[in-house]
Amino acid sequence: MPSRSISAPKLLPGSGDPVYLATDAIGDAWSWLVLREAVFEGVTRFNAFQLRLGIARETLAGRLDHLVNGGLLEHDGLDYQLTRSGKDMFGCLATAMHWGDCWCGGEGPTESWMRHRGCGRKFKPVFRCSACQEPLSARDVVVDAVARTSAELIGEQRHRVPGLDLLERVRPCSIARTLRVCGDRWSSLVIRECFLGTRRFDDFTRRLGIAPNILAQRLNRLVDLGMLARRPYQLRPLRCEYRLTKMGLDYYPVPLAMLTWAQHWLGDAKSGIVLRHRLCGRRFTAILTCEHCTAAVNRDDIIVQAKV
Repeated sequence: MPSRSISAPKLLPGSGDPVYLATDAIGDAWSWLVLREAVFEGVTRFNAFQLRLGIARETLAGRLDHLVNGGLLEHDGLDYQLTRSGKDMFGCLATAMHWGDCWCGGEGPTESWMRHRGCGRKFKPVFRCSACQEPLSARDVVVDAVARTSAELIGEQRHRVPGLDLLERVRPCSIARTLRVCGDRWSSLVIRECFLGTRRFDDFTRRLGIAPNILAQRLNRLVDLGMLARRPYQLRPLRCEYRLTKMGLDYYPVPLAMLTWAQHWLGDAKSGIVLRHRLCGRRFTAILTCEHCTAAVNRDDIIVQAKV
């Protein structure tokens, strides 16, 4: 995701908001964990998903159907096989795992880690600029143009919030811990708006089309969790804006991975945003690389190993 530009970005007509489209295609936190099992562990059978996740069978069936309808899985007899777009979800999952390890690791050890086949070292996902190959950070990216606001895309849809406290009931998992913080649709979109420079309550409401009570609940929760900080910008009457903390800024690779995935696989998202790298001044696409050897990576380049 891009950071806030000094001047307002140009509005792109006829395009889709890539992060919203990715959020819609992937689904809720349970869908992310289904993809975790498929991408990292090679799980394909319904009963295996159910056993490994501890999820109700009706809930699992709904998530699998959603991922099949979205083109991330194919249902072939008894098996749910990853499509090419489903396999390419590796970047989203890897960045979510890394953020969970960094910011939620105090809750106890998780079950796996990743190693890069190419250099043999522990894999840390880093997005680099396609123009200059330098690492990308939230503060180094300018949005030159952006698609329609999320409110225009969301319309009157309503989405049930998953039981985030149940995501680790079978085993510890860094991705599940990330999803406990940002795994519901509205929280994800609020954070997306923060990376676009939205800071004030009325602006969140206008851009997201979200009910004020729901927005207040999400903002308060993200402040309590340490993702956002509340800063007064007016004293009489008191009004506050919301800014990303260090914890929130470090989350940047996750929505950037979703944006990159959406622009590659979802037609409506291909021209939904134009990014420019401050350091080199050029427009770019984000490339997922290994921190140590800087080589571009995908799922086939990574070994997922159980911790002992």
